[in-house]
Amino acid sequence: MTTITEANIRLGMILAEAEARQSSISAEKLESRDLIPPTIGSAMAVQALAVGTIGKDVAGWKLGLNNGRPVAAPLLDLYDEVQDSTLTVPKPGAVGIEIEVCFVLAEDLPALPLGETYTRETILEAVESINLGAEFVSYRLTEENRVPFPLFLADRLANHSFVLGPAIDTSVMEALALQDPSLPPLMVEAEDDVLFGAIPVHPQMDPVAPLLAYANAQNDHLGGLKRGQVITTGSLCGMIRLGDATRITARWEGIGGMDIQLPG
Repeated sequence: MTTITEANIRLGMILAEAEARQSSISAEKLESRDLIPPTIGSAMAVQALAVGTIGKDVAGWKLGLNNGRPVAAPLLDLYDEVQDSTLTVPKPGAVGIEIEVCFVLAEDLPALPLGETYTRETILEAVESINLGAEFVSYRLTEENRVPFPLFLADRLANHSFVLGPAIDTSVMEALALQDPSLPPLMVEAEDDVLFGAIPVHPQMDPVAPLLAYANAQNDHLGGLKRGQVITTGSLCGMIRLGDATRITARWEGIGGMDIQLPG
């Protein structure tokens, strides 16, 4: 278990304050105060301290791989899209959007005893549904993601909020894992502008891969993977800058779609 340091506590409070004020702080200033976490473990501790100060429950996890090592950042603001209508995300401050495949857990996935591991099959047995989702991005760091990775991780991998979209068929996930060229293009639009239009590719090919990897190497301080949480594992379109856009639509022909209104 990572030892909590005074620097961890101070950085957690700074990031929580930046979240509350929708402001940012420079990595250079943090470095001058010797507050940049040196390891992934210390970054995970900072996350937990910041979340505790913010005072919100963990609604899910943003999972990924850093040089092959699984990492996790908590999702705090989760919204459910209402089918066939526009969902308004009330929280201001988003600078980007990522359309993703995500999982809703039907049961807890606790850390297993030494020598035991989850398999892809056991992970999928614990999944209630596979959904389309939209992650909104914001940064509490002036340099955004151009900082040492542990600091970016401490900033919850730049998560602003997450919108849970419609359930999709399991075959879509399998097609992504196989990079099936017959998948239809994903279209992301803002008002009349096309922001993305291409056959989507998952950064790890298989959307289950980061969830499987993290389930077998959990190191967060916020209770782990729990029933009802939403787990997202990577963007299908990269990070798209929003600019002045206030209405975003995503259409994946024959698979699903989303229509989201942002604060003006």
